[in-house]
Amino acid sequence: MKVIDIKNGDIITYRSRGINRVNKEFKYHKYYNENFENKELSSDFDIVKIQRYVKILWFYKLKTIYRRY
Repeated sequence: MKVIDIKNGDIITYRSRGINRVNKEFKYHKYYNENFENKELSSDFDIVKIQRYVKILWFYKLKTIYRRY
């Protein structure tokens, strides 16, 4: 997975356990490198997990599309 694959509505978990929903994906393309590490801020803002809602029939399921251990 690459930073370009982040879409509007994704749920991102940071290393500092903060959770954020993506509103403007171009900002993530600008500030993160290919390893999902922030270029300008401290390592507390590195991306650890990315989740996305996927529609299955009439329901939405939360699916983890990237995870760093």
